[in-house]
Amino acid sequence: MKKYLLFFVFFTFFAFSSRAQLIITNTQTPAQLVQNVLLGTGVTVSNITFNGSAANANLIRDQAGHFLNGASTNVGINEGIILATGNTSVAIGPNTNGGATLPTLNPIQGDSDLAQLTSSTINNKAVLEFDFVPNGQDLSFNFVFGSEEYPEYTGTNFNDVFGFFLSGPGIAGGLGYTNNAINIALIPATNIPITINNLNNGQSNTGPCLNCAYYVNNTSTGQNPNTGISLIQYDGFTVVIPANATVQCGQTYHIKLAIANVGDNALDSAVFIQANSFNTSPLNFPDDYLVSNGFAPCFGGSAVVCTGLADTVPHVWSLNGTVVPGEVLSCITVTQPGEYCAIAYPYGPACPVTDCLIVEFQQPMAINPASDLTECTTTFDLTENNAIILNGLTGYNIQYHQSQLFAENLAFPISNATSYTGFEGEVIYVSVENNNPGAGGCVQTDSFVLHIDASLCNVIPVQPPNLIVCDDVSNDGFATFNFTPQTPIILGTNNASDFTVTYHLTQADADGDLGAISPITAYINISSPQTIYVRLEKNTAPTIFGTTTFQLIVNPLPT
Repeated sequence: MKKYLLFFVFFTFFAFSSRAQLIITNTQTPAQLVQNVLLGTGVTVSNITFNGSAANANLIRDQAGHFLNGASTNVGINEGIILATGNTSVAIGPNTNGGATLPTLNPIQGDSDLAQLTSSTINNKAVLEFDFVPNGQDLSFNFVFGSEEYPEYTGTNFNDVFGFFLSGPGIAGGLGYTNNAINIALIPATNIPITINNLNNGQSNTGPCLNCAYYVNNTSTGQNPNTGISLIQYDGFTVVIPANATVQCGQTYHIKLAIANVGDNALDSAVFIQANSFNTSPLNFPDDYLVSNGFAPCFGGSAVVCTGLADTVPHVWSLNGTVVPGEVLSCITVTQPGEYCAIAYPYGPACPVTDCLIVEFQQPMAINPASDLTECTTTFDLTENNAIILNGLTGYNIQYHQSQLFAENLAFPISNATSYTGFEGEVIYVSVENNNPGAGGCVQTDSFVLHIDASLCNVIPVQPPNLIVCDDVSNDGFATFNFTPQTPIILGTNNASDFTVTYHLTQADADGDLGAISPITAYINISSPQTIYVRLEKNTAPTIFGTTTFQLIVNPLPT
C-alpha cells in the first residue's frame, strides 16, 4: 500500500514543479520516434509496432517520448527516446520523491521475453519493435536504465526488467526468447542481462556491490557527479552503456525494445536510448570542406578525401552525380569544388555503403602580377615588387625563390632579396602567403624576369647655365646664390623620384659624393667666376651617377 500512496504525493509535486531540467515531450508517435529520433546511419527500418500493434505505433503513447536537455542532468545522454513502465513524465527531475509513480493510460500485461528475466508477473509493459536492414556489420546504440525500485527493492520480486531482443540471420540465442533472439542489454563484458537485482549497491546503497561500477546512486544521500546541476527523478540508474551486436549487411533483422513493471504497477522504471545512436558502421567522411569552417582548400590547390577503408575494397567516386573515371581506390585528390560521393563494397556487391561531402575552395588572392625588373648592373632589389603585388593589402608574407617548386612549398627563400645578384633573363618566383584569419595560410605563386640594360648606367646630367648676378654697392665680388632652379634643368627627362642632385666644390667631391653644399638656397661664392660641380645619382644604385658643372659669376657695378 505504501508504494501506491506515494503516487499521489509525486503527482501533486509534478503538476506544480517548474525546476526540472530534463525536457520530455509526447508529441510524436512511437513510429515517428524511431524514424526521427532513434535512427542513426546505415539502417533502414520497417514494420514498426508498439505493444504488439502497428496501430499503436501510429498513436501518441504516454509510455514513449522524446527527451532533450539531458546534458543539464546526470543522466549521461543529452537527447533520445524514453520508454517507461508508466507515463514518461515521471522521469523529469530533480529527484524529490522517493516513490514516483504515474501509471500509463494504456496498461498492457504480460510478455514472454521479459518473463525470462524474472519469476514474477509482467505488468505495464512498453514494447517497441521493428524490422531493420543494416548497411554494415556492427550494430550499436547507447542507453541508460533507471528505476524508482532502486535501492530499497533490490533483491526482491519487485524487480522491474527490460531487454533488447535481437533476432535474424546468424543470431542463435538458445535462451528461450522469441525467434531464437538474444538480449543485447547486457552488463558490459558479460552475458548477464541488466536488471535491478544484478546491478546495484545493495538496498541502502552501501553494498554489497553487484556490478555497481555501472550504477549511479541518485537518492538524496547519493553524490551528484556533476555538482550544481539538476538530477533526473529515478533513485538509481546505470551509466551510459552500449548495446552491440554483429549483423550481416543487407539482411533483415528484428529488434524488440521492451521494459515492464514486475510484481506490481508501482515505482516506475524507464530506459533512455540515445538519439541517432541506432546505427551500423557505414562510410563516415570528415566534415565538409567549407570556407566557413576553415577546411576549404586554397585556390589552385587540392585536397585528399578518403573513405577510411582499405584500397582493396572496390570504390566508385562521383562529382556532382557524375562518376569520376579511373577513381577506384579509397582516396581521391580533389582539385575542383562540388559534392563528392563514394560508394564502396566492403561487404560484397550486394551491400554497398556510401557517403558524400561538399568541397569548396578559397577565393583567389586579390593581388597584382609581379613586374619584370631591369637594372644596368647585376644587382637587383627584388622587393621592389612587394608594393606592386600587394597594392595596399595587409596580412600577407612575400618571399622570393629560385624555382617554382620552392615557391609552392615556401622553401629556400632568397635571403638577400634587396641586393640579389642576378643575370639577364633569370626567372624569379614569388610566394605570397595569406596570413589573415580564416585564410588557412594559403599560398599563391607568380614569377617575373630580370633584365640587364647597361645603357641605364650612363647617367648624363644636363649641363645647366651659369648663374650670373650683379654685385651690390660694396662691389666686393661676392653674392648669394640659389641653386634650386638648376635642379630640374640638370634632371632633364629623368624622374625626380628616381634620382638625387647634389652640388659640390670640387670634382673629387662630386665623384665621391662628399661635401655636398647645403643649403643650396643661400650659397655665397668664394670667387668669381667659381665652378660648381654637380652629381646626378640613381637612388636605387648609388654607384651609378654622372657629373657636370656650371659657374657662379658676379659682375661688378660700373664706376
